[in-house]
Amino acid sequence: MSDSRRSSGSARRAAGVRRASAQRSGQSSRPRAAQSPKGSSRTGKRAASAGGASRGTRAQSTGKRAAGTRSAAARRQKKNFLNYPRAGAKNPWRWIPSLRMIAGALALMVLAGLGFAVWLYNDTDVPAPSDFALAQSSRVYYADGETEMGRFSEINRTEIPADEIPENIKQAVVASEDSTFYENRGISPRGIVRALINNLSGGARQGGSTITQQYVERYHTGTNTSYLGKMREMVMALKIDQELSKEEILARYLNTIYFGRGAYGVQEAAQAYFNKDAKDLTDAEAALLVAVIPAPSAYDPANDQDKAVSLWDRVITRQVNLEQMTPAEGDALEFPETAKPSSENELGGTKGYLLVEVRKELLEQGFTEEEIDTGGFTIISTIDKEMQKHSVEAIKDLPDDRPKNNRVGTMTLDPATGAIRAMYGGPDYVKQAQNDATQSRMQAGSIFKTFTLIAALQDGYPLDSLWQGNSPQTFDGGWEVNNFANASYGTVTLERATASSINTAYAQLNLEIGPQRTRDVAVELGLPEDTPGLTEDAANVLGSASPTVGEMAEVYATLAAGGVHRERYIVESVTRPDGSSRYEHEKEEKRAMDQDVATNATVALQGPPTVGSARKLEGIMGGRPVAGKTGTSEKMRSAWFVGFTPQLVTAVAMFQPGEDGSEQSLAPFGGEQYITGSTWPTSVWGQIMSRSLEGQEFIDFAPAVPLDNEIRSRSQPSPQPQPTQAPPPEEEEPSEEPTEEPTEEEPTEEEPTEEEPTEEEPTEEPEPTDEPEPTEEPEPEPTEEQPSDPPGNGDNPGRGGGGRGKPTEKPTAEEQAAGIG
Repeated sequence: MSDSRRSSGSARRAAGVRRASAQRSGQSSRPRAAQSPKGSSRTGKRAASAGGASRGTRAQSTGKRAAGTRSAAARRQKKNFLNYPRAGAKNPWRWIPSLRMIAGALALMVLAGLGFAVWLYNDTDVPAPSDFALAQSSRVYYADGETEMGRFSEINRTEIPADEIPENIKQAVVASEDSTFYENRGISPRGIVRALINNLSGGARQGGSTITQQYVERYHTGTNTSYLGKMREMVMALKIDQELSKEEILARYLNTIYFGRGAYGVQEAAQAYFNKDAKDLTDAEAALLVAVIPAPSAYDPANDQDKAVSLWDRVITRQVNLEQMTPAEGDALEFPETAKPSSENELGGTKGYLLVEVRKELLEQGFTEEEIDTGGFTIISTIDKEMQKHSVEAIKDLPDDRPKNNRVGTMTLDPATGAIRAMYGGPDYVKQAQNDATQSRMQAGSIFKTFTLIAALQDGYPLDSLWQGNSPQTFDGGWEVNNFANASYGTVTLERATASSINTAYAQLNLEIGPQRTRDVAVELGLPEDTPGLTEDAANVLGSASPTVGEMAEVYATLAAGGVHRERYIVESVTRPDGSSRYEHEKEEKRAMDQDVATNATVALQGPPTVGSARKLEGIMGGRPVAGKTGTSEKMRSAWFVGFTPQLVTAVAMFQPGEDGSEQSLAPFGGEQYITGSTWPTSVWGQIMSRSLEGQEFIDFAPAVPLDNEIRSRSQPSPQPQPTQAPPPEEEEPSEEPTEEPTEEEPTEEEPTEEEPTEEEPTEEPEPTDEPEPTEEPEPEPTEEQPSDPPGNGDNPGRGGGGRGKPTEKPTAEEQAAGIG
């Protein structure tokens, strides 16, 4: 019984478990599914099971469709990742880039920039310092391209170790040039941004350079102005900052930087400015050296004291702001006194004038001083070594009793190009920096008559036109003109008046054409318009203007070149260290006068070297054709000879300044009683030209040609009374002032000089041979009579101020005496 109860209990428990399980299973199904009652048929259970399966199938199908829809949408979204054109937006908004597109573009630019930076970093190498060291000294050569004339600032640098560079100059350069030097990594982002904004806004281009970048520029790369060059410079600065310590970078910078006065590095700068070593520099001196770094030549106290003081104060102010010194210490500093700049030995002697002239021309062509001194250029000059030697020797060969303050300037040009072949500016540039060939000015004297001659030919007066050569003559306005020794020549041709340099004839001619014409021709041939004394007064024909030797050589070269003007120059070419051309002279020329006029003027100018005051050249030049003109200013304060052959032109001038710079009369020397253009200037000219032309072909000048504008029908001037004395030998000596000193003071001037006793022409008696029309003689009017019937007529073109060009006021006796002969 008990077993039956236990079995029945077990069965109930089992049925209870099953029912509980069935209940839990029914609760897990949909609420609409009813529970099967206990003892229900299995068919009902299967139906219920089938209904549940059907509903599950429909749900599964719906889920698949939803998943497919989401997949298609995802595919559509993937195809238009940038959302451009913008989905769901209407025109025109759908075409405006979306934020997604803008962000993508920016990301792409960043990636490209990073890629470029990586490429640039890997592609940029820091060159060896020796690359810069090899290109520091510029050499100047003679025209042969092989003989070295000199160097510009051969590198004057003494490197000192970092621990020997004084702390005060380190602090000063950091305060002035790069206050973030010890914090930055070789570049300054803030400085780069500031420079970029400035450059884009149109300001002067800046580089935002740190000290490290400046070191790279000066020690490795040279000056860079392009953006790519600056970027490479920044990469090098980054690399160097990683390789070297800050102290080493600063030391190399201070050992490399140019401080002016030919000094590279702080050690030589300390010597150049203060005659001491760098370790002994005071705070004030260190600040001044740093102040001149941006532009050493411009900011040197010797060149611009005010600017130097201003920049020096700026450096100290920055040091105070960085607490490198206290305000009290800064206020206590005084501007230091600097040593006078010393000329380099390269400029010693006569070649110093040549080198300075070369530098001057390079600066005019756009070179900077630092570029000239550090560019490593090969500079070919136009100077012929042998011609230069002859010019120097000609001055050295002057007599030993020549006064110490007697000075000479010479210049020799090639008229076909304008090239300066030789130049003597003085004995030693270091002792006398004034170049007597290009800077010293002297009254021209009778060499100015050449311009009146050319103007007359241009206005139609031929070489055989006639003019009164008697002395004295008084013209309208009371202008009285005398010839040398008050000699009278009677009626003379224009050609004879040129050969004998007859003052009265040329004064009449100048009034006839108008004094302005003389001035205009001088300017047309190349004389600067602002030449001192270059006026339109009647006395300008006698040479009251004061040109330089170089200027007169250039204008006479125009005549020698058949009327074509070419500016003189001294630099032929400049080549970089890599062999590329930096500069090449380009010939510029213009026609200043008709070639036939130049030909006839040259014919007239052959008179002085053959039968006139420079006839000693006949022997010196060995019969070579020469054209030229002597000139002596009033009171013999200057003496000239300017002449030419078809191949070369040379100008020579001699003067004598006093201790205070005032003009003095030339003191006689070498056995000459007077120093005039026909004495030592002509001798110097002859020595230079005869030796320079040795071995070259003898070339004749072209003969005179008829000019289309010549005035053939003209009245002849009234002849003056026969002179009671023969004209003196053709000396280039000025007459004394006629209204103050009698001509009796000059009796010895009429005596023939040593080299001329037998050369006086019988035609020196003016009346018998120089009067082509003796029928004009019946009117022996006194010399006081004005030339009332000058050649030509009032309608002749080119007459200047009209009529005879009367002077507006009476010239002084000094003016009318300037340039006799």
